[in-house]
Amino acid sequence: MIRILIFIILAAVVLPLTYFLFKPVPLAKRMAIAGGGLAAAATALVMQGSYAWYLVALALLGVSFLAAVIYMKLVEKEQNEKQRLVEERRELKQQKTKTYLATKEETPVAAEATDKPKPFGMQSIDAEKEEITRG
Repeated sequence: MIRILIFIILAAVVLPLTYFLFKPVPLAKRMAIAGGGLAAAATALVMQGSYAWYLVALALLGVSFLAAVIYMKLVEKEQNEKQRLVEERRELKQQKTKTYLATKEETPVAAEATDKPKPFGMQSIDAEKEEITRG
């Protein structure tokens, strides 16, 4: 009975510490680590009275391995999501560059036909206009 009480006290200390001290780590990962450790301890506590020490050690090892597998699945899921987002961004960027290269600048044909070429230099002076001089 004392062992269970000590386990509950340790669990009450470990869970808040992992929640508050490891803020940069996502909540699911924090709880997978803390929950895995507590599950291993609880399994060993329950088995300790009726099984040999090596079976309890194997149970500890097995539950710890299960917690590690759960943690790695979370990490793998996160990496797959990041990889998917990178691929989507890459495809979107390629589509944008393809559409930018495929579009042509269209100039209105009617506007070019009606516009006269702009005169420059001496051609800008009208020959029929009367020249005004100072004097």
